[in-house]
Amino acid sequence: MSKYEPLGIYLDGIGEDNIELSFDEIEKILQFKLPDYLHNYPAGWYGTPEASPTHRQKAVWSKYGYKVKTVDLGSKTVIFSSNYGI
Repeated sequence: MSKYEPLGIYLDGIGEDNIELSFDEIEKILQFKLPDYLHNYPAGWYGTPEASPTHRQKAVWSKYGYKVKTVDLGSKTVIFSSNYGI
């Protein structure tokens, strides 16, 4: 089980088409600080899980039917979008 699994479970539990979360909210859900590359590089949120070990978190939310719609590094927010609601 991935350490990012609680985020996938959280998104699945809400079940909305678009879910906006702050980095702080995500860290509370996960119960650990996000790695620096997620705080500094949007590509870390969008990257493919197969391409790099630093992108494996994407596999978790993808498994629950979500993808990252937008990342705003300035406001430290992410919008997850349901693959089914687009």
